[in-house]
Amino acid sequence: MRLGITISKCAGTGACKRAAPRRESGRRLAIQAAAAFAASLAFILALAPTAPFTKELGVCECGAVRDVLAGSVILPHFSPGTLVHVPPMYWWTAALAVDVLGWREVALRAPSILAVALTVAVLYAWMASSIGRRAALWSMPALLTAAYVADAARQPRMDALLMMFLTTAMVCLERAFSPSPRSPSAADPHWNGSADYTPERVGSRRRALLAGAAALAMSAAILTKGPIGVILPGLTLAIFFTIERRARELFRPDLIATFGGAVAIGAAWYLAALDVGGHQFFALQIAHGFFGRFLGAAVGVAAECHKPFYYFIPRLIAGFLPWSLFYPALAIVIWRESARTAPPVRFALCWFIAVLGFFTISASKCPVYILPLFPALAAVMGWFLADVAGRSRESDLARRLFDWASIAIGAGAIAITVAMGALILSGAVASVGEHLHPTDQRFLEVLAAATLRGSFGVILVATLWILGGAVALTSVVRGRATAQSLGVALIAIAGTLFWYGFLNPALASEQTLKAFAKVVDAAAPAGSPVDYIGQLDCDLEFYSDHTIGSLNNFQCTKEGANGYFILWQDHLKRLAPEQKACLNPIAQSAAVDRHGARVLMIERK
Repeated sequence: MRLGITISKCAGTGACKRAAPRRESGRRLAIQAAAAFAASLAFILALAPTAPFTKELGVCECGAVRDVLAGSVILPHFSPGTLVHVPPMYWWTAALAVDVLGWREVALRAPSILAVALTVAVLYAWMASSIGRRAALWSMPALLTAAYVADAARQPRMDALLMMFLTTAMVCLERAFSPSPRSPSAADPHWNGSADYTPERVGSRRRALLAGAAALAMSAAILTKGPIGVILPGLTLAIFFTIERRARELFRPDLIATFGGAVAIGAAWYLAALDVGGHQFFALQIAHGFFGRFLGAAVGVAAECHKPFYYFIPRLIAGFLPWSLFYPALAIVIWRESARTAPPVRFALCWFIAVLGFFTISASKCPVYILPLFPALAAVMGWFLADVAGRSRESDLARRLFDWASIAIGAGAIAITVAMGALILSGAVASVGEHLHPTDQRFLEVLAAATLRGSFGVILVATLWILGGAVALTSVVRGRATAQSLGVALIAIAGTLFWYGFLNPALASEQTLKAFAKVVDAAAPAGSPVDYIGQLDCDLEFYSDHTIGSLNNFQCTKEGANGYFILWQDHLKRLAPEQKACLNPIAQSAAVDRHGARVLMIERK
């Protein structure tokens, strides 16, 4: 029987061993990883990387890129007097992209785009070399279509970069310190020679190279978002070595040197930044940025994103749809067959637990914090999808749960497509939209308009959803698990393209102030001060050639050069009469959100 094919008569019963899947190495693995990177990059570039900015948080931080380009490399500022809140790796890389591509949307997003594609390539290479090519292939769509990951690929912020460096560090650590044939774990009869894993000795030279790469990756993670760049890999190894009964290996000299090197490189920047920023830097990035966020009230700080302890659990379901419907089947496999589960899969589970556990006990729980666990979750899901094909649907509960989930996903995709089509064609969108949040209502209106004009994007997504649903359902009937997974992958890919490649960019084009920035630049002479009265719109700051400030309390003056001011339309209505009397409107944008238009005004002297 060919490698990678399971003996179906005893699949899932544990009565016999399976043939080992083909594990890649050398030049062949490098070529496949490069192909995984190229395919992932092409998919991400289909998610509208040139779409205009609106209210992305990363756009509010674009001033740090300008500061890096101006020469403030060690410790850039978002605006005069406002230090960056985390180490500046993202703004360094974004500045390089801007220097090459110009001040454009794709340049500011470029580090995140490349980071996600590289994460997929690293994950593929790890799984193909340690588990098998089929598991590696399935991990790719699972990771790329995770909502958190697809969103991070389009955000001009540091989170995707952190995920890439942590993934690289985790993979290198697992490969460098994986068990050799002489270790007690490798001699375990429950898994030695199974289809999932065949242990191999890690040579001293190869281990040194992998450990060095892990140290560099962890140091880069520290320079991206602080101490968690070394804490999360360390916590993962501590959990993994403990459950493998190898806890004493935590004190190996080479492992200590690996983490020590990472900390030393990261500490070098912290010392330089402390010299530049002094007490302000210490209070912002160390006292508040790490200890305050993690400990919250314990150190007298109000935690940001204060949420209940279970906050991330529903997000692991909603943020990993449709794959999360396979969780019950996956849990059964892990619970019943933990003894024969490959060490790399157990390592991925420890990686998942370390990230989730760390941020669950943290006082601050922002949704994006758990982004680094999705490569581990995708790895486990890829292993499961490759494994489930060899299970008997008659005797294996996991396979039956997998079938039921496939039916739910396939039927759900077809039902949603048909229901949305009927809703739009019947003209009932307006009545349904009255009961939705204003943003969701506008999403529905944009979708309806695109559907009625026969948009190619809508037709493509609807076709893929119906096709994926049909493949999943018919494959369940025929007992073809691999085809079921393929149908689910089509649904996941179509949903990601629809949401991030079509619907969000379509709404952004209506809400962006990109066109209004040109109006502001034409009306206000170069060098003239322009200030927001109240909250700033970050996209206007990105697109305008002016340096735009913010005023909380506007007071009329009688001397000096003319000042230019921008207000939200609803804020303008709330100004006191004496404030309105000294402001003269000269231009306004279209209404871009519930606050109305943005009004450009000049102060009367």
